Amino acid sequence: MFLSCAIETCKRKSRALCHCCNTNLCPDHFNEHVDLINAQMNPLADEINTLDNQLPLLNVDKVIDKCRQKLDKWRHECHATVNRFYEEKCQELQQRCIEKVSDERKKIHELKLKTNELIREQEVTHDDICSLKATINDIKRDFNQFEENGITVDVDPLIINQNLVSIEQWTSNELDISTLSSPYRTVVCSDDDWSAMTSNNHFLLIDQCPNLCLYDKQLTLLKEYPWEYDSIPDMCWSSALNNFIIVTDEHGVFLMNENLTSLECIQTIEKKQWLSGTCSDSTLFLTTNESGSNIFQFNILSSFQFMKQWKSPQSCKSDEFIHSVACNNETLALIIETRTNNKNRIELRSSSTFDQLWSTTFNALYDHEPWVNHVCVLKYNEWLVIDHAKSRLIHVSKDGQLKANRSYEPTVENAVLFGTNMLAIKTVDNVNYYRI
Repeated sequence: MFLSCAIETCKRKSRALCHCCNTNLCPDHFNEHVDLINAQMNPLADEINTLDNQLPLLNVDKVIDKCRQKLDKWRHECHATVNRFYEEKCQELQQRCIEKVSDERKKIHELKLKTNELIREQEVTHDDICSLKATINDIKRDFNQFEENGITVDVDPLIINQNLVSIEQWTSNELDISTLSSPYRTVVCSDDDWSAMTSNNHFLLIDQCPNLCLYDKQLTLLKEYPWEYDSIPDMCWSSALNNFIIVTDEHGVFLMNENLTSLECIQTIEKKQWLSGTCSDSTLFLTTNESGSNIFQFNILSSFQFMKQWKSPQSCKSDEFIHSVACNNETLALIIETRTNNKNRIELRSSSTFDQLWSTTFNALYDHEPWVNHVCVLKYNEWLVIDHAKSRLIHVSKDGQLKANRSYEPTVENAVLFGTNMLAIKTVDNVNYYRI
């Protein structure tokens, strides 16, 4: 049986199959198709030549200076920290010296009272004289030692941990999640229905019901904040506001500062059944917890004023469900589930136009529990899909290719990139830190 040419206006039978496009074409249109493909090479060659000409013009010193500004800022902040600590210890030293002088003054005052009483009563004994002499000698000795040496100040050397500053070793797209070694830090955590977590360059924030827990890069618990509202399906960090954004299931969306000392409900965002959220420099994206999920866009720099809403079928089909959304370099990654065929996919779209850049499908298991599959950005503009139902990590390249598929035990729930070279993975039992 002959197939028709794939060109809709052509009524001729196909004579050839373009294997790269899997398209059946008649001879004339096949030749046109080949010519069109070949014609795309000249602009690509021109673009490569342009890049080749631009490379010698690159001002490497300017790039180094720009990166060095981060080191200078770090040095300045460290100096400020040391200076603050020094001033605190100077005040403590002054206080201890004043206390020492006050204590000696009290001893001398008591000695004077005792001496005057013995003189007044005229009943002094040899033992009294010996006792007075011993006390006077003790006070003299303490006074001389204090005048000569002060009080003891023990100072340990400041040891610089080389991990305080990490400079990326230049590699070209060499990240491979399948080769993760053992975690270098682990902390026990509670099993939560939503497993929300997020990070900035300094801290990791985890929903540990009934508290929000703040950790540093050594997985040291810095602070706990009692959470009094409903469940938290997602959290993200806004670098523009220097605040965490906490998405709740019913009570709206909240701002919390980096130190967990201030919590504020964002009044301009309507209370809905929100499920996922992510930030660009100026925009907050939120998705709804429903079939045919909607995506809402809010302006961070204008008090979270509503900007735009994408509805089904533009956001996803009516029988589909958006699990998770993540933003990176003017793109949005969406995890979308089709519940009729247990198919999940990750889509990358433009965060400004919402145009699809690529889409990659992976098999999934339908999970009746409230768990969702998460997505997080990796280095080199790549992506990590956290498939909870199958407890696996799916590594996706920046152009949508599946690079690795790794099972994970115990059951994996969520993951976030912490800084530039650490990955935090949350399981039902713990949180693990990896260097990547």
